Amino acid sequence: MLVRTLLPLVALASSAMAFAPVTTSTRSSANMRLAADTGAPEKPPAPVVKKINGWAPDASKPCFGLPGAISPLGFFDPLGFTKDSDLGSVKRIREAEVMHGRVAMMATVGYLIGENTPTIAYGFEHPTIANDQLATISKGVLLPFFLVINICEAYRASRGWVEPGPGKLFTLRENYYPGDLGFDPVGLKPTDASEFAAMQSKELSNGRLAMFAVAGMCVQELVNGKAILENLGV
Repeated sequence: MLVRTLLPLVALASSAMAFAPVTTSTRSSANMRLAADTGAPEKPPAPVVKKINGWAPDASKPCFGLPGAISPLGFFDPLGFTKDSDLGSVKRIREAEVMHGRVAMMATVGYLIGENTPTIAYGFEHPTIANDQLATISKGVLLPFFLVINICEAYRASRGWVEPGPGKLFTLRENYYPGDLGFDPVGLKPTDASEFAAMQSKELSNGRLAMFAVAGMCVQELVNGKAILENLGV
Protein backbone atom coordinates (compact mmCIF):
# COMPACT_ATOMS: atom_id res chain seq x y z
CA MET A 1 0.00 0.00 0.00
CA LEU A 2 2.80 2.34 0.88
CA VAL A 3 4.54 1.61 -2.42
CA ARG A 4 1.38 2.39 -4.36
CA THR A 5 1.17 5.77 -2.60
CA LEU A 6 4.81 6.77 -3.18
CA LEU A 7 4.98 5.88 -6.87
CA PRO A 8 2.53 8.60 -8.01
CA LEU A 9 4.36 11.18 -5.85
CA VAL A 10 7.73 10.32 -7.41
CA ALA A 11 6.24 10.55 -10.92
CA LEU A 12 4.69 13.93 -10.10
CA ALA A 13 8.00 15.28 -8.78
CA SER A 14 9.85 14.15 -11.92
CA SER A 15 7.32 15.94 -14.13
CA ALA A 16 7.69 19.15 -12.12
CA MET A 17 11.48 19.07 -12.43
CA ALA A 18 11.14 18.88 -16.19
CA PHE A 19 9.56 22.35 -16.19
CA ALA A 20 11.99 23.88 -13.69
CA PRO A 21 14.13 26.87 -14.98
CA VAL A 22 17.50 25.99 -16.47
CA THR A 23 20.50 27.36 -14.59
CA THR A 24 22.97 29.80 -16.17
CA SER A 25 25.73 27.25 -16.34
CA THR A 26 23.40 24.80 -18.12
CA ARG A 27 22.41 27.49 -20.65
CA SER A 28 26.02 28.49 -21.25
CA SER A 29 27.01 24.91 -21.84
CA ALA A 30 24.10 24.48 -24.23
CA ASN A 31 25.05 27.64 -26.13
CA MET A 32 28.68 26.52 -26.40
CA ARG A 33 27.58 23.13 -27.70
CA LEU A 34 25.25 24.82 -30.19
CA ALA A 35 28.03 27.13 -31.42
CA ALA A 36 30.38 24.18 -31.75
CA ASP A 37 27.76 22.15 -33.62
CA THR A 38 26.85 24.96 -36.05
CA GLY A 39 30.45 26.08 -36.54
CA ALA A 40 29.56 29.74 -35.89
CA PRO A 41 32.76 31.74 -35.25
CA GLU A 42 32.99 33.87 -32.17
CA LYS A 43 33.06 37.62 -32.82
CA PRO A 44 36.52 39.08 -32.18
CA PRO A 45 36.73 42.08 -29.87
CA ALA A 46 36.66 45.50 -31.54
CA PRO A 47 40.18 46.71 -32.29
CA VAL A 48 41.51 49.62 -30.28
CA VAL A 49 42.29 52.47 -32.70
CA LYS A 50 45.03 54.83 -31.62
CA LYS A 51 44.27 58.48 -32.26
CA ILE A 52 46.62 60.47 -34.50
CA ASN A 53 46.62 64.21 -33.90
CA GLY A 54 43.33 63.71 -32.06
CA TRP A 55 41.72 61.89 -35.01
CA ALA A 56 40.49 58.31 -34.98
CA PRO A 57 38.94 56.75 -38.12
CA ASP A 58 35.14 56.68 -37.95
CA ALA A 59 33.52 54.68 -40.74
CA SER A 60 30.14 56.32 -40.08
CA LYS A 61 31.46 59.74 -41.19
CA PRO A 62 32.53 60.98 -44.64
CA CYS A 63 36.23 60.36 -45.26
CA PHE A 64 36.35 58.49 -41.95
CA GLY A 65 36.03 61.78 -40.07
CA LEU A 66 39.06 63.55 -41.55
CA PRO A 67 38.80 67.36 -41.49
CA GLY A 68 37.93 69.19 -44.70
CA ALA A 69 34.13 69.19 -44.93
CA ILE A 70 33.82 72.98 -44.88
CA SER A 71 30.66 75.09 -45.13
CA PRO A 72 28.76 76.13 -47.12
CA LEU A 73 29.23 72.97 -49.23
CA GLY A 74 30.14 70.62 -46.39
CA PHE A 75 31.26 67.23 -47.62
CA PHE A 76 31.66 67.74 -51.38
CA ASP A 77 32.57 64.75 -53.54
CA PRO A 78 30.40 64.93 -56.68
CA LEU A 79 32.55 62.46 -58.63
CA GLY A 80 32.53 59.90 -55.83
CA PHE A 81 36.27 59.52 -55.36
CA THR A 82 35.79 58.42 -51.76
CA LYS A 83 32.55 56.48 -52.23
CA ASP A 84 32.87 52.91 -50.93
CA SER A 85 36.62 53.50 -50.42
CA ASP A 86 38.48 51.85 -47.56
CA LEU A 87 40.52 53.74 -44.99
CA GLY A 88 43.80 53.29 -46.85
CA SER A 89 42.39 54.71 -50.08
CA VAL A 90 40.84 57.70 -48.31
CA LYS A 91 44.12 58.49 -46.55
CA ARG A 92 46.01 58.26 -49.84
CA ILE A 93 43.54 60.66 -51.53
CA ARG A 94 43.86 63.11 -48.65
CA GLU A 95 47.66 62.86 -48.78
CA ALA A 96 47.56 63.77 -52.49
CA GLU A 97 45.18 66.68 -51.86
CA VAL A 98 47.29 68.15 -49.06
CA MET A 99 50.55 67.86 -51.02
CA HIS A 100 49.12 69.30 -54.24
CA GLY A 101 47.59 72.12 -52.23
CA ARG A 102 50.94 72.99 -50.65
CA VAL A 103 52.71 72.95 -54.01
CA ALA A 104 49.97 75.11 -55.51
CA MET A 105 50.28 77.68 -52.71
CA MET A 106 54.03 77.95 -53.29
CA ALA A 107 53.48 78.12 -57.06
CA THR A 108 50.96 80.93 -56.70
CA VAL A 109 53.44 83.00 -54.72
CA GLY A 110 56.18 81.97 -57.14
CA TYR A 111 54.22 83.28 -60.13
CA LEU A 112 53.82 86.72 -58.58
CA ILE A 113 57.37 87.02 -57.22
CA GLY A 114 59.06 85.49 -60.25
CA GLU A 115 57.34 87.81 -62.67
CA ASN A 116 58.01 90.98 -60.70
CA THR A 117 61.47 90.51 -59.17
CA PRO A 118 64.46 91.86 -61.13
CA THR A 119 67.14 89.21 -61.67
CA ILE A 120 70.34 88.90 -63.65
CA ALA A 121 68.95 85.95 -65.60
CA TYR A 122 65.78 87.71 -66.77
CA GLY A 123 66.87 91.32 -66.67
CA PHE A 124 65.30 94.24 -64.96
CA GLU A 125 62.42 94.88 -67.35
CA HIS A 126 59.35 93.61 -65.64
CA PRO A 127 56.89 92.03 -65.50
CA THR A 128 57.99 88.87 -67.31
CA ILE A 129 55.96 85.78 -68.19
CA ALA A 130 56.36 83.02 -65.62
CA ASN A 131 55.36 80.32 -68.12
CA ASP A 132 58.44 81.14 -70.21
CA GLN A 133 60.96 81.24 -67.37
CA LEU A 134 61.45 77.53 -66.71
CA ALA A 135 62.51 76.76 -70.28
CA THR A 136 65.24 79.40 -70.16
CA ILE A 137 66.85 78.22 -66.89
CA SER A 138 70.21 76.52 -67.37
CA LYS A 139 70.72 72.86 -66.44
CA GLY A 140 73.27 73.89 -63.82
CA VAL A 141 70.46 75.62 -61.91
CA LEU A 142 67.78 73.02 -62.58
CA LEU A 143 69.87 70.06 -61.39
CA PRO A 144 70.20 71.19 -57.74
CA PHE A 145 66.55 72.27 -57.82
CA PHE A 146 65.31 68.82 -58.85
CA LEU A 147 67.78 67.16 -56.48
CA VAL A 148 66.22 68.97 -53.53
CA ILE A 149 62.76 67.89 -54.72
CA ASN A 150 63.90 64.26 -54.93
CA ILE A 151 65.34 64.38 -51.41
CA CYS A 152 62.11 65.84 -50.03
CA GLU A 153 60.00 63.20 -51.78
CA ALA A 154 62.27 60.41 -50.55
CA TYR A 155 61.88 61.67 -46.99
CA ARG A 156 58.09 61.85 -47.36
CA ALA A 157 57.97 58.31 -48.77
CA SER A 158 60.10 56.88 -45.98
CA ARG A 159 58.06 58.58 -43.30
CA GLY A 160 54.53 57.98 -44.51
CA TRP A 161 54.49 55.09 -46.98
CA VAL A 162 54.82 51.35 -46.48
CA GLU A 163 57.81 49.82 -48.25
CA PRO A 164 56.90 47.90 -51.44
CA GLY A 165 56.49 44.20 -50.78
CA PRO A 166 54.12 41.27 -51.17
CA GLY A 167 51.20 43.26 -49.77
CA LYS A 168 49.15 46.05 -51.31
CA LEU A 169 51.15 48.78 -53.03
CA PHE A 170 50.77 52.53 -52.45
CA THR A 171 49.74 52.12 -48.81
CA LEU A 172 50.23 54.68 -46.07
CA ARG A 173 51.43 53.62 -42.65
CA GLU A 174 48.74 53.07 -40.02
CA ASN A 175 50.32 55.57 -37.61
CA TYR A 176 50.81 58.26 -40.29
CA TYR A 177 48.46 61.20 -40.55
CA PRO A 178 48.11 62.40 -44.17
CA GLY A 179 50.40 65.38 -44.73
CA ASP A 180 52.01 65.38 -41.27
CA LEU A 181 55.72 65.15 -42.08
CA GLY A 182 56.84 66.38 -38.69
CA PHE A 183 58.17 69.62 -40.21
CA ASP A 184 57.12 72.49 -37.97
CA PRO A 185 60.15 74.76 -37.46
CA VAL A 186 58.17 77.64 -35.92
CA GLY A 187 55.86 75.51 -33.77
CA LEU A 188 52.52 76.32 -35.41
CA LYS A 189 51.04 72.83 -34.98
CA PRO A 190 48.39 72.83 -32.22
CA THR A 191 48.38 70.14 -29.55
CA ASP A 192 44.61 70.32 -29.03
CA ALA A 193 42.61 68.01 -31.33
CA SER A 194 39.90 70.56 -32.22
CA GLU A 195 42.46 73.29 -32.91
CA PHE A 196 44.47 70.92 -35.10
CA ALA A 197 41.33 70.00 -37.08
CA ALA A 198 40.55 73.70 -37.55
CA MET A 199 44.08 74.44 -38.80
CA GLN A 200 43.94 71.43 -41.11
CA SER A 201 40.66 72.71 -42.58
CA LYS A 202 42.20 76.15 -43.15
CA GLU A 203 45.19 74.61 -44.92
CA LEU A 204 42.91 72.52 -47.12
CA SER A 205 40.78 75.56 -47.99
CA ASN A 206 43.80 77.64 -48.96
CA GLY A 207 45.33 74.74 -50.87
CA ARG A 208 42.15 74.10 -52.85
CA LEU A 209 41.88 77.79 -53.72
CA ALA A 210 45.55 77.88 -54.72
CA MET A 211 45.12 74.90 -57.07
CA PHE A 212 42.39 76.78 -58.94
CA ALA A 213 44.41 80.01 -58.82
CA VAL A 214 47.66 78.64 -60.25
CA ALA A 215 45.76 76.77 -62.98
CA GLY A 216 44.00 80.02 -63.88
CA MET A 217 47.29 81.94 -63.95
CA CYS A 218 48.89 79.42 -66.26
CA VAL A 219 45.94 79.37 -68.68
CA GLN A 220 45.58 83.15 -68.62
CA GLU A 221 49.21 83.68 -69.65
CA LEU A 222 48.86 81.12 -72.43
CA VAL A 223 45.76 82.90 -73.75
CA ASN A 224 46.86 86.55 -73.86
CA GLY A 225 50.62 86.41 -73.19
CA LYS A 226 50.47 88.93 -70.34
CA ALA A 227 51.87 88.68 -66.83
CA ILE A 228 49.43 88.28 -63.94
CA LEU A 229 49.68 91.76 -62.45
CA GLU A 230 49.92 93.31 -65.90
CA ASN A 231 46.69 91.59 -66.85
CA LEU A 232 45.09 93.03 -63.74
CA GLY A 233 46.31 96.52 -64.60
CA VAL A 234 48.60 96.76 -61.55
